Amino acid sequence: MRGKGGGKTGDAPDLLSVEGVSVSFGKRKILDEVSFTVEPSSIVAITGRSGAGKTTLLGMISGLMKPDSGKVVYKGQNILRWGDFRRSRFRNREIGFVFQFFNLLPDMTSYQNIIYPAIISPASRSLKEKVDYLVGYLGLEKIVHQYPATLSGGERQRVAVARAIINSPRIILADEPTGNLDERSAGDIITLFRTLRDENGMAIIIATHDSRTVAGADVHLNIDNARLQRIEPPERRKKARRAR
Repeated sequence: MRGKGGGKTGDAPDLLSVEGVSVSFGKRKILDEVSFTVEPSSIVAITGRSGAGKTTLLGMISGLMKPDSGKVVYKGQNILRWGDFRRSRFRNREIGFVFQFFNLLPDMTSYQNIIYPAIISPASRSLKEKVDYLVGYLGLEKIVHQYPATLSGGERQRVAVARAIINSPRIILADEPTGNLDERSAGDIITLFRTLRDENGMAIIIATHDSRTVAGADVHLNIDNARLQRIEPPERRKKARRAR
């Protein structure tokens, strides 16, 4: 794991920026001149109705998809100009993925699912120590040798989070990570994301419909009619009105 980030800081440099990204599928505009920045040690919640383009935007950020126009800049470099191999290495080393349906490999134990992204990474070292640390950190000791089919939704998602962070990524992309969880398990995942932000300095970008996830985020972005808008928290809007 990386060193502690110490929480979000207002003057932190941008880790990632999306600049003027536009995407159309046929005649339908999905994203229209979308721009925003992501700081280290921050949680960004992206909302919008189903089909608004949230998952598409995550695909652009990871380099899995290319927009019609615009840039995705990571630490000063436009990842969309990289070749397929470099973007694949970027996803393996710098990005962790967490999905609504967990996407665990059914024929592998929890331990094997967690370690899998590190096995395919040539930079992996001390894997056993890293996995043992994550198992203890996420409270997975009792299920580490079980298969996904025997786990609850909350347990599967914690295994998925462990898999996502095994390579100590700078960014986690989470697509509706609480969508298939009960209220308690969803709350546990939200708390876990905050811990990863505060203790490990990770930036976490979450596509979500969950109001609790939005409430726990540092930044709330909403996609409506292909455009992106930053939504200020109610208490911040009240302060701004009082200051006028």
